[in-house]
Amino acid sequence: MKTTADAIIIGGGAVGTSTLYHLTKLGMTDIVLLEKGNLASGSTGDSAAIVRQHYSNEVNIRLVKRSIEIFLSMRDETGVEVFTQSGWCFLVPPEAESSFVENMAQLQRLGVRTWEISVEEAMEDHLPGLNPDGIGRVAYEPDGGFADPHLLCQGFADSAKSAGANVYPNTPVTGIKMSGDRVTGVRTPNGEIDSPLVINAAGPWAGPIGQMAGLELPLEISREQEMMLQVPSGASAPRRAVSNMVERIYFRPTKQPGTVLIGVGHPKENEPVPPDDYDRRADPDFIEDAGARLAHRMPHLADAEVIASWSGLYTITPDWSMIVDQAPGVDGMYLAVGGSGHSFKLAPAIGQCLAEMIATGSATTVDITPLRATRFSEGDPLRSTYGGNRG
Repeated sequence: MKTTADAIIIGGGAVGTSTLYHLTKLGMTDIVLLEKGNLASGSTGDSAAIVRQHYSNEVNIRLVKRSIEIFLSMRDETGVEVFTQSGWCFLVPPEAESSFVENMAQLQRLGVRTWEISVEEAMEDHLPGLNPDGIGRVAYEPDGGFADPHLLCQGFADSAKSAGANVYPNTPVTGIKMSGDRVTGVRTPNGEIDSPLVINAAGPWAGPIGQMAGLELPLEISREQEMMLQVPSGASAPRRAVSNMVERIYFRPTKQPGTVLIGVGHPKENEPVPPDDYDRRADPDFIEDAGARLAHRMPHLADAEVIASWSGLYTITPDWSMIVDQAPGVDGMYLAVGGSGHSFKLAPAIGQCLAEMIATGSATTVDITPLRATRFSEGDPLRSTYGGNRG
């Protein structure tokens, strides 16, 4: 293992590998990425990986818009096909119609290809079998869809390694080396690495990593559950990725024919757990409840069979948006933490912006000042129209 590097990235999920990839694209190649397990073995690998641009915060809209461009360029850039552009539908209850109208106007102003469709059009052309009960408005994004988290991380890492970077899986960070208020490297079970720059992209472990440098980050860990269903014989899986605000569920097709992935969205009660000790299985109550919600909205899937279920982790900030910034009071440390359940779709652009900040002093692709670490103490958190990680 190397003993020195120009920069060390902690975390081998979508954000960490994207940052690695984009730093090498900017000419910084003496970089080490450390991952406590395998690439995408944390929140990234458990992600539903739905890609949609319907946010109410301008910074997140701009980030995911750029991320889609990077997803689509991955085949040419890395040789990996990671993105399925299935299209995305958003089902909104009548009580959220005013927010819907406001957000759609902003999205279109910022260049997002999205428009409202009627409930009837959704039933006929996008989601055959849809129960229209309780749906007030429907948005459609042809550029949305879903991606493969493992292929994304591997593609970023392989490209970075070919440029000279080093990736060490199964190498947890056990300490941050400091000289006063400046980081000087990290400690691992395999030895120490000296470096003037350390990037904390450790997902659910970002809090403990920050504490190693004297930082108390405003992060809450919550257990989140999902499952995969095999649709009944003679039925078809939904063609679109869907965010359903009426039943507070999301679902999408998968690469496996005749299957659908489903989860229950926010707002809901968080389930705080320690990241190294929680039940990875989905609860029977979750499976029953989520299945019933899906069956109500898509009645032809009522007899779908559960073929897989699991639980992963969200790392949540007070305003449900990421912190991407230099660490306050710790020279040489950068933060890309607090994904709050939507960092996967933002990760390609987050990595690019953070790499620009590190290599040139400021992010130029998207102004990420709203994601600064000090916004909470300044009383300036981001605000979202719908609440929670729905954006």
